[in-house]
Amino acid sequence: MKKLNYPILTFVITAVFLSGCSQSFIVSPTTPEAFSNYKYPVYNKTIREFRSQIDELIDAPQFQAGFFGIYIEEPATRKVLYACNPHRLFMPASNMKLFTTTTAMALLDSNFNFKTSLYIDGQITNDTLFGNLLIRGSGDPTISGRFYDDNVLAVFQEWTTALDSLNIHYIAGKIIGDDNIFDDCGLGYGWAWDDLSYYYAAPTGGLTFNDNCIDIICRSGINPGELATIEINPQTSYVGINNEVMTVPAGQKRNIDFSRVPGTNKIRIFGQIPVDADPYNDSIALDNPTMFACTVLKETLNKMGISGGEACDIDDLKDFVPDYQRLTLVAEHQSVKLPVIIKTINKISHNLYAEQMQKSLGVVFKQNGSTTAGIAVEREWFGSIGIDTSRMFIVDGSGLSRHNLVSPFQVATILRAIRNYPNYGYFFDSLPIMGVDGTVKSRLKGSNAAGHVFAKTGYVDKVRALSGYVKAKNGREYIFSIIANHYPTPTSAINEAQDAIVSLLYNLEY
Repeated sequence: MKKLNYPILTFVITAVFLSGCSQSFIVSPTTPEAFSNYKYPVYNKTIREFRSQIDELIDAPQFQAGFFGIYIEEPATRKVLYACNPHRLFMPASNMKLFTTTTAMALLDSNFNFKTSLYIDGQITNDTLFGNLLIRGSGDPTISGRFYDDNVLAVFQEWTTALDSLNIHYIAGKIIGDDNIFDDCGLGYGWAWDDLSYYYAAPTGGLTFNDNCIDIICRSGINPGELATIEINPQTSYVGINNEVMTVPAGQKRNIDFSRVPGTNKIRIFGQIPVDADPYNDSIALDNPTMFACTVLKETLNKMGISGGEACDIDDLKDFVPDYQRLTLVAEHQSVKLPVIIKTINKISHNLYAEQMQKSLGVVFKQNGSTTAGIAVEREWFGSIGIDTSRMFIVDGSGLSRHNLVSPFQVATILRAIRNYPNYGYFFDSLPIMGVDGTVKSRLKGSNAAGHVFAKTGYVDKVRALSGYVKAKNGREYIFSIIANHYPTPTSAINEAQDAIVSLLYNLEY
């Protein structure tokens, strides 16, 4: 890989830096087969050997067209163990979530949670509500089945019970979703148009439901040539499904994809599924999350004996501004607390949760529920911990955009800084553990470093990042950030290089 040397900050001794990312190395592997022999290297008696081994790994010919950025330090002493392009700007992919979640854990109380409220605006006569039902959104991403034994309707069923207790069996007005705590820009800057049907690009919203997705289960027909069967969850009229998935003979490849017409919820599901294949499960991002939530709430009410009500987005009601001080609060859903939300973001790399959290930072500290306001809050915290924010570019909270640019040294800086905050333990517990859980469950398997590396991954096409902490065999703790961009090799080769580096770090004996 091409390696550019830059001087580190003035407190780093020049000799320490020059030994990392050097042009001298032992013997570079010349084939992927040779490179695979270095999957989990453990020999290194000295820092010099450690640096030489990393040089050997990243100087492999198959990486030379791309770029590595690496920064490794011991935070207790601020000693730099290795640095390669530490101040170069890289696309971080989901390592961007580290910037979102460290800010949240540094600035918010651990008891922070979201409160989504259900109000009635009108009078109840006999069993009829003459007026409207309003859902006041809070930006809560958790109204789904994730925390309710996979029952996506759990919260709506609780609200139905609350209305039933007031003897409301008919709603003569509207069911209005108030999403105005956030702006109406649901998509991140620079998100690729061909991602927008997939769950990881679900739009944000002040009122969200089921991750703003419809879940699908596709099963083969009984015989080849038959259409597959498709189930959706929740069952709703809000989406239209065009099923073009054919059943094919056993042994053939399962190949299923889908697309949604932009600005609509018309979904085409196509491809093939063999008769002996397991069911195919996926989630499809939907347009207008507010109307999705209101429609499914209406359908839930109707199924449970409360009829009437017209689902409506508050933005479609001209000049309608609810006065919640005079309305009647019927029910309030309180989300899980901040540490659980942060763990959801980092363990499984949940884009929607990250974007909702970034906008919520704007609400709490700027009274503005926009991505721009959330980023402003983040940048203020980054500046307070010594990062030159003029040398970074942040455009979303999840890392889905390729316009985000940060350096490995900046990643390490936020990982070092959060250690000094009361919520650090919660943040640390949110990170995937290599070889154990989360997005790195299958990595470092068979290595003695498994269970000792706590790190966040990042991936978009030709971008692979891994950053976090290593609790090494020698009793020391290290911070690392390894980011690769523009590589021409399979991502699995980058994974192997990253895994080898953290394995070396875990086994460092100095």
